[in-house]
Amino acid sequence: MADKLILDNEAAIAAYLKEKQVFPQSAELIVEDLRSVKESAEGYVNMIYRVRGSNGHSVVVKQITDIPLSRAKEMNGDGKGQDNHAPIKKDDWTLDPGRLRTEIAVLIFWNRIKPGICPEIYHFSEDNGIIVMEDLSDLSLLRYEFGRMVRYPGIGKTMGDFCARNLFYSSDMNMTGYRHQKLLNFFDNPEYTALYQFIYHECCIVSDSREMPAQVNPHRMRVLANEAVQKRIGEMANSCLRKKECLIHTDIHASNIMVGGDDVKIIDTEFAGFGPAAQDFGRFTASFILNFVSWYADDGVHTEAEKADFRVYLLNMISDLYHTFDDTFKKLVDENKANNYNLKRFDVEAFLTGLHSDCFDATALNAASRIADRGLCHDLERLPLEERYYPQHLILTIAEEILGGAVKLTTVDDYVTYLKGVAGRHPKESYGL
Repeated sequence: MADKLILDNEAAIAAYLKEKQVFPQSAELIVEDLRSVKESAEGYVNMIYRVRGSNGHSVVVKQITDIPLSRAKEMNGDGKGQDNHAPIKKDDWTLDPGRLRTEIAVLIFWNRIKPGICPEIYHFSEDNGIIVMEDLSDLSLLRYEFGRMVRYPGIGKTMGDFCARNLFYSSDMNMTGYRHQKLLNFFDNPEYTALYQFIYHECCIVSDSREMPAQVNPHRMRVLANEAVQKRIGEMANSCLRKKECLIHTDIHASNIMVGGDDVKIIDTEFAGFGPAAQDFGRFTASFILNFVSWYADDGVHTEAEKADFRVYLLNMISDLYHTFDDTFKKLVDENKANNYNLKRFDVEAFLTGLHSDCFDATALNAASRIADRGLCHDLERLPLEERYYPQHLILTIAEEILGGAVKLTTVDDYVTYLKGVAGRHPKESYGL
């Protein structure tokens, strides 16, 4: 078998792209290594480049190699972790080549049900782990735009419409059981559970293995001891593994969304697979919640009025997300009832009520998974250390009240009203800060 082609220098990249007719032979190419740009390269990608041609065309070249960059950095020459205690075996972190196939297939599928929601694919090679896709360099990661208070008024409606279409067109609502099983088999992804351990077993409200500041840890320990919270999280963990409701991204948060003007692009779909719709909805909404609570802290830059106004914007986007989802989903059900016997008997209102409840729970858990010292979200990481405590307490309170059943929320309007008042009910002083 031929050795795997590694695109690790400018000449190799240029030659490959011209051979695959992405650029003409006569084009002069400029290659930029995006690993040197913090806001452009994250996590599991080893090699990612922007290539611009003299013909005006521009692409991004992404290559997945045997061990993800984030894990390679954790390994010393002796195969141990950075603490020199925990051995890291190469086989433990070797990425399945099917991951590339999944990433490509998901991007294509989602672009068909919601044109433009993902970057366009120009070329891919499964054997070499190479994807050549649309250059999104004019866009920014949503995580950084949150911290800059940059507003994208259409993002809630765009993502709500996408989520509704994805649920309808990838679930068994729109196809026979046989066709749905074929879709399940096609998108079967060994990487689907990559975040399972992080969310359902290592999350700070499930385990005390992740460190938290002394000013916050007693609150975390109280949530850990809450039997109702732990029971609900156990049910969600089981659903994540067993409920094959629709195709989900699994990690659709502010670092995997690129925005600019009216554009919203979903990226990094390598962990996608079939699971509960609430996980994607919850993880995406959690990004808004984490940013929302961060604006109760003093970042040393923005005024109280600016922060309050941006919190209103964030809650409006959550409202738009849910209301647009409901409207699009109901419309799809109505349009297809005539030719689908199951939809004629389908109680759409009862379904949406149950889904909303699951989404509120998933949001609380996913938000809590991003507040511990290891895995801390950008929204809190950008704050001075002592300013992180209050937002962390608020997230713990939200998780405690929602997952523990202390508050009962059935509609997004109830949810927004709850979030709007959470700081008033739990001021900074109530946590001893």
